[in-house]
Amino acid sequence: MKRLFTLIALLLIAASGAFAYTDSFSEMHSDPLFLELLDVIKNGKAPEEAEAAYSAYVSQEDDPVALSRVEYHMVRYYMDMDMEDEATEHLKREKEMLAEIPEDVEEVEKLAAKVDATSSEYYVTGKLGVGMENNKLVKEMYKRFPDEFYAAVQEGFRLIYAPPIAGGSNRKALRIFEDVEKNAEGISYLENYSMLMGKAMALSGLERYDESDEYLDRAESIFTFDKAIEETRRDNNRGRR
Repeated sequence: MKRLFTLIALLLIAASGAFAYTDSFSEMHSDPLFLELLDVIKNGKAPEEAEAAYSAYVSQEDDPVALSRVEYHMVRYYMDMDMEDEATEHLKREKEMLAEIPEDVEEVEKLAAKVDATSSEYYVTGKLGVGMENNKLVKEMYKRFPDEFYAAVQEGFRLIYAPPIAGGSNRKALRIFEDVEKNAEGISYLENYSMLMGKAMALSGLERYDESDEYLDRAESIFTFDKAIEETRRDNNRGRR
């Protein structure tokens, strides 16, 4: 009997390990120039600094997947800085890089680039069709790669933003973010930030405002320039009234 319990325990450990998350973009997240760029744009520094950090990164990078994902971050930065012309220019570059991704690239990388591109376009244009395409791509990516940090985090955000009739649910989103947090070994600090923000937003949607504020504080200790931080804090304060 003791041997049976030992075998069951080992099987449970092996099963839990089988669902460990992976990060297909870990090499990108360890690049000092990419991290410098993130520091500039995710903390809302001046556009001159952003362009300098961007130029430094793209001058030494030739991978179209990495370049397309950097353009996504530049689009977000310029839209949040209310510089739509610059955001539109980086959106154009992102689409160009997306078209250059070779067919033999790992499918999860291609899907992530497509998710980024549709997210960028929706952020700039607000077109419903683009938003629906992004929703479809995120669902596909998560269905095929549920153990990828990026896929899980994006699925969590999709569930927050989608209306209930389309399967949206803060409760389901929270379960995903909690699972990512519980199994966060090896997560990049960019995805960790996204997980913290997503969990804060899901908690806010569930009217757990104090917990939400705690996660907003943790997210803000990593990056400070995100309109979602201010918006979620405002929602929390309004909900307490």
